[in-house]
Amino acid sequence: MCLAKVSVLWTSNLLEVALIVPLQKKTEAGKPYTRIPENEIRLVELSSVSDGDLVELCRQSRTHPQYVPIECLLYYVRRCASTNPSLFEQLFKVLSERIFKKLPRSESQGVNTVSMTNSDIREGVYDRFIEMLMIDKAGYEERLDMFEVRFDLALSRLKKDAQRKSYRAENRNTDLGFDDDSADLNPEVETASEGYDPFEATDIDNYRYRCRLDAAIEALPELQQRIIEMTRLDIPIDSIDPNEMTISRALNKVEKTIRNQKKKALASLRILLQGDL
Repeated sequence: MCLAKVSVLWTSNLLEVALIVPLQKKTEAGKPYTRIPENEIRLVELSSVSDGDLVELCRQSRTHPQYVPIECLLYYVRRCASTNPSLFEQLFKVLSERIFKKLPRSESQGVNTVSMTNSDIREGVYDRFIEMLMIDKAGYEERLDMFEVRFDLALSRLKKDAQRKSYRAENRNTDLGFDDDSADLNPEVETASEGYDPFEATDIDNYRYRCRLDAAIEALPELQQRIIEMTRLDIPIDSIDPNEMTISRALNKVEKTIRNQKKKALASLRILLQGDL
């Protein structure tokens, strides 16, 4: 992490000084990315509030006089990921809710039973964002800097990538009759999910942990939620017995897809429920 810079703001003839961590990504011309001035000022203002007040302000809608822009919310999610797990958990939940509101809604049951494009886009964008956040938590992910500059613009690029992938997969699946999710996972996802069991007896016996786990599961994309809930019920992913209930059969997805989505879900839960990867 590079040295923090000093942002100075005059308010009511008082000089407020706050250490705001600068962005590291640089333009092609070699100049570092910079946040818009209004958000720099808002970060200075938020630097003096308590963790509880910060969470409460981040939960407010855009019409609230002290609304926190999503770029500022992301700033604090990134900065507390490794240092303040409790604050990270609360802010990350708010950030996830805001992201999903910006993505296309999943298609209603019965409206279109063939195309799952919107659902695929939601999950694809969210998965990509989680992967970047995990990389950032382990060190520093420069791609997230653009989200701190113009979140909606950066998110729109992820949506376009997810749309292209979804349309290609949908056409391929329609023609060939199979479910495509065979790409290798990001190494950070593999590492974060490996050997992790959110339902271990030592943790699940704790009431506070169970509450946090339920809230974390609710923050996952719908497909991942269903996979984790079925895993909790000890339903196998696949089976050679054609009469046995499996996650793959219940969700009408191939085994590879279920395993990849389960790993992504476990990686996300580990971020939320443990202090570090």
